[in-house]
Amino acid sequence: MFRRTARALASALITLWAIATGTFLLMEHAPGGPLSGERRLEPTVEAANLARLGLAELVRSPCDGLLRQLIAEDAEVEAGGAAGVVGGAGEGCLVQPDRGGTVLLALAVPGDTVRRDQPLLAVRLPLWTRYARSMGALARLDLGVTFTSRGERTVRENLADGLPVSMAIGGLALAFAVLLGIPFGLWAAARRGSLGDRLLGTLSTAAVSVPAIVLGPFLLYLLAIRFRVFRPGGLEGFQDLILPAMTLGLILAGVLQRMTRAGASSFLEGPIAFALRARGIPEHRIVGVHALRHAAIPMLGFLPPAVASLLTGSVVVETVFHLPGVARYLVGAALNRDHPMVMGVVLTYSVLLVVCTAIADLVHPVLDPRLRPGGPMAQGTVPGDPGRRSEPPSEGGAP
Repeated sequence: MFRRTARALASALITLWAIATGTFLLMEHAPGGPLSGERRLEPTVEAANLARLGLAELVRSPCDGLLRQLIAEDAEVEAGGAAGVVGGAGEGCLVQPDRGGTVLLALAVPGDTVRRDQPLLAVRLPLWTRYARSMGALARLDLGVTFTSRGERTVRENLADGLPVSMAIGGLALAFAVLLGIPFGLWAAARRGSLGDRLLGTLSTAAVSVPAIVLGPFLLYLLAIRFRVFRPGGLEGFQDLILPAMTLGLILAGVLQRMTRAGASSFLEGPIAFALRARGIPEHRIVGVHALRHAAIPMLGFLPPAVASLLTGSVVVETVFHLPGVARYLVGAALNRDHPMVMGVVLTYSVLLVVCTAIADLVHPVLDPRLRPGGPMAQGTVPGDPGRRSEPPSEGGAP
C-alpha cells in the first residue's frame, strides 16, 4: 500500500509539472495577450504584473532627476549596458539593467522628472529564465495578480471567492447523480428486459443527450418561473444551489445509470453470480454488493475527470443561474487575455483531476481483489489459466 501511494504521489507531481509546463508554453506562444489589442492596460500596471509573474524584470531609476534619454520599446538591451540617462548637465546617472533582453514597456519618456527606484523599463527575460521563475512561483503557490483587476486582486483571492461556490454546486450535483444513477442502474440490471428497464434506458439516454445549456433554462422556467419552487437566479442561500446542482446532476446521473446497468448486468449473467446463487447467497446481496462492486470498477476511470469538472464549475450553469463561481473568472480572463487567471483556473482543475485520479488508483485494488499484492494479476496470471483448478468463489472474494 505504501509503494502504491508513493507511486501515485510521484505520478501526480509529474503530471502537474507537465500540465504547468504545457500551459506556460501555450501562453507564451498564443497570439495576442494582455499587452495587445484594445484591452491594453496601463503600462505601469502591466509592468508590475509581469514582474510579479517572473515574465519581465523592472529597470529602475538610479537617482532623482530629469530623464534625458531612454531606450525605445522592442529594442534589445544588454546586461549592464546603457539603457538611458537620468540627471542634469554632465554625465548624469546611467540606467543599466541587470539582465539583458527585449524592452517590453517604456514606463517614462525623456523630459519626465523621475524619482530614485522608480520603474523606467520592463525588460522581457529569456525563455528559460521566465520558465524557471514561473515554476518557482507556482511551487510557492503564488499565482500572481490578475490583469483585469489592474493589480488590485490576486488570482488566489479570485479562486478563494469563486471556488467554494463551484465546489458546493459540484458536490451537490455529484451526490444527486450517485444517489439517483447507481440505484436505478442496479434496479434495471436486476430486471433486465422488463418495461421498467426499457423506460429507464430511454430516460437515461435523454438525460445524457440534452446539454446543460438546454436543460438549465428548461428547469429554470419550470421550477423557478412557472411553479416558483426556487429563485430564478443569484445566490442568497443554500436553496439557490439546488437547481443548478440538479442541472449538472441529471446529466451525470444518466451516465452513471447506464454504466451501472451495463456492469451489473454482465456480472449477473456471469459464472460468479451463478456460483453465488448456488451457495444460497440472497439475490439482493448479490446485486447490492457483488454486482455493485463489479460495476464500480469501470467508473473509476470515468469519475475523476467528471468530478474535477463538477467541482471547478460549469460555465453554462453558473452563467444561466447567475452564480458567483469560478466560471465567471474563466470567461472574463479569456475575453481579456488575462493569462494569470487562466493559468490559475487550469491548474486548479488539473490539481483536482490528479487528486481524483490518484484516489481512484488507490481504491481500485479495494474493489478488484485481482489487483491486490499476491492476487492473480500481481502474479502475472488470471483466473481460468490452463492447468489451474477451477473452484467456485467464496462470497468475500467475488469481484
